[in-house]
Formats: sequence, C-alpha cells, structure tokens
Amino acid sequence: MRIVVVGGGIIGATCAAFLAERGADVTVVDADKPRFGTSLGNAGHIVVSHSIPFAAPGMVKQGMRSFMKADGAFAFSSRPGNGTLDWLIGFARHCNAKNVSAFHSGLDQLLHRSAELLLSDSTLEINTRGLWQVFTGSGAEDRAAHEAAHMREYDVAVRDIDRDELRAEPGLTSNVNAAIELSEDLGLDPSQLWLRMRQRSETAGARWIGGAVTDLSSAPVVRTSSGEEQLEADVVVLAAGAWSPAVARSLNVDLPIRAAKGYSVTLQGVESPPTRPMLLMDQRTALNPLASGLRLSARYEMTTPDDREIVGHRIQGLISRARQAVELPEVNTSVEPWTGVRPASIDGAPYIGFLPQRTTSHRVLVASGHGMIGTALAAGTADLVTRLTYDEPVSDAEARLSPSRLFA
Repeated sequence: MRIVVVGGGIIGATCAAFLAERGADVTVVDADKPRFGTSLGNAGHIVVSHSIPFAAPGMVKQGMRSFMKADGAFAFSSRPGNGTLDWLIGFARHCNAKNVSAFHSGLDQLLHRSAELLLSDSTLEINTRGLWQVFTGSGAEDRAAHEAAHMREYDVAVRDIDRDELRAEPGLTSNVNAAIELSEDLGLDPSQLWLRMRQRSETAGARWIGGAVTDLSSAPVVRTSSGEEQLEADVVVLAAGAWSPAVARSLNVDLPIRAAKGYSVTLQGVESPPTRPMLLMDQRTALNPLASGLRLSARYEMTTPDDREIVGHRIQGLISRARQAVELPEVNTSVEPWTGVRPASIDGAPYIGFLPQRTTSHRVLVASGHGMIGTALAAGTADLVTRLTYDEPVSDAEARLSPSRLFA
C-alpha cells in the first residue's frame, strides 16, 4: 500500500513509523524545521489523565477570566487570523456535557494506548513517577480536593499527597500548600520522542522529502525546492497540525482548526529541580525536569500557523509565574526560549479518520486537531490510523473521533 503522510511533526512521524512497520510504502512530506508545531519544545507530558475534551463546561468562563487577568494562559496574538471570532463562537457552543460525553471514552482509550506503546519502547527515557498538580497560596487544599474529585468522576487514577511528601519533593517553594498525583501520567523529552519515531520510520523504509503539499484533489502535488512533483498514493494521511486546513481546502473541505501558540523555556543551572512532571495549577504552567534543563511551558494564544515570534516579556512572565511555586535562580545564565503552534479543533477533540470519499483516486485520512495533547496522543493516534488504514477493528468510541462528524 502506498501512503503519503502530510506533515512530519510528532503525529506524522509516529503515523509514518507505525505504517512503515506494517509494511506500507510510506513517503513523508515535511516542511522545513521552523514550521514545526509543538513537536519539539512542548512540556513533554504524557497526560493519560487528560481524557476530557478541551471544549468542556466551564472553559468559556475560565478563558475569559484568564484573558481579563492577563495571566498568560489564554490570549490573542497581534495577528489572530481571519475566522478566529467565528471559531471561538463555535468552540463556546461545544463547551457542554454532551460534547464531553461524545469524546471522553475515545480519548481515554487512545491516551492509555499511547502510554502503553511508549512504555514498550525501551530506548525512550520516560519519567514514570507520576505527574503532580501543584496548588499555591490560601485555599490550596480545597482546590486540590475539588480537582481530585473532578478527576475521579472520570476514573482517573489520583493520589492525594500528604504534607510530609509534599515538603520532601525538591525545588518547591513554601507557597506550595497542596498537590495531587495523577499516577498514570508520564514525562519525557518530546524532541527525543520525535527523533525516535523518525528513526523508526526510516529504519522501516519510509522516505522523507522536504516540501509542502499544495493540492490533494488528484495525486498529491508537492512543491519542493526543485519544483513540483506528484506522488502516487492509495491513502494520504493529513497530519499537518495547524496547517491541515490549508491543505484540506484543495478538497473543498473546511477543517475548523485554529493555531494556538504556546511558549516554553528550558532553564539550565537549576540546582534542585523537581523530580517529576508537574502542572502549576495557579500559574497555568507546565513543568518537566529534562536532561537538558528544567522545561517550563504555558500560554494558549490564538494566532496564525506561521507565527513563530518570541515576545521577550512573555518569556520573563513565564519564568516569574513559575517562580511562585518553584525555586529558580534569580539570574538565569542559560535560557532557551521556544514557541510553537498547537492545532486546536472547534470541539476540543482531534479529528482522526477518513474524509468522505471524493473523486480522488486516493482516500484521505485526517489525523489533526490534537490541541495541547498531541505528544500524549501521538502513539495512540498512529495505532488508530494504522487500524483504519488496514480496515481493522475500531471501537465505537474511537470512531466518534472521525472527521465525519463535521459532515453529519
């Protein structure tokens, strides 16, 4: 089977690896490095706990509160792009219990499968200590208890952290007054994961070419540095992240995905960093101790796919907020700022499945719209994409993630 994978980020690379290992003739079309979404510099959290779609009850109020406080969680860039307001209205309409019910089970299955597949790869360095949600200031204990109860409603594995264990964890400030552990969540270096999946794909025979797919209405048309060429394909996997809508338009398909910009910084020289991945809940900041340094990540800024601008005060704000919960040097001698865009779907769940059959000679399978949990969902997505490609069993919950819901 001839398969063209459009996009070489973590979703595309993992799909290419799994499909090539099944014996498919795989070609990956990938743009140049600066167009990576969030595959390399994100927090590196494998959040099995995050099975609730992003469009859920309370998200509109939470987003508005964050926007008014300018706390760095939700914002608009100076160029949010045409159609952002319509997308936000549509997203708000999906923030209800019905939407959660539709996608929770499928996300839960894929997240657990992802963790299982990653843990089976002995070459990956994975932090299995569990992720802590950390709460600061007054009322921290009540907020932690409320969050734990919410997680347990969805059968998430949660462990309460007592005072002694909290104080024994390195790197936390005295402002931290409560924490809960999401015991199935993992941490890793996302760049290591991406490199591993690309390696696996190439070892299994996948070919990578640099370029951009401009048309899917016939054989996939690729614009490269040397001109245009057409690729023969039985199946095209559209895994171009925030750029997926631009490619899908060649099929007259409107994929309601917007670019949501995030920032990260990797700090070196932190003497006693925490030992596990964390979410600093009151600072809206993700944290992960990596071999390269302490990774901090935050922000959900509506923008355009090509926005790679690093705004200096955003980085300083990110560090300042994290300092409320984590002991950081007053002067950071080595700071590695980074930014990338997440593909945010209008209902908070990814699109994974075939588009309705059109007049093309090939079928188009979408794997995009993963939002903030693309790294966590990559292996589970690739597993589902492989089963769909080879017409193997898919659960009803997984089937509900199909983009066919856009055409109902």
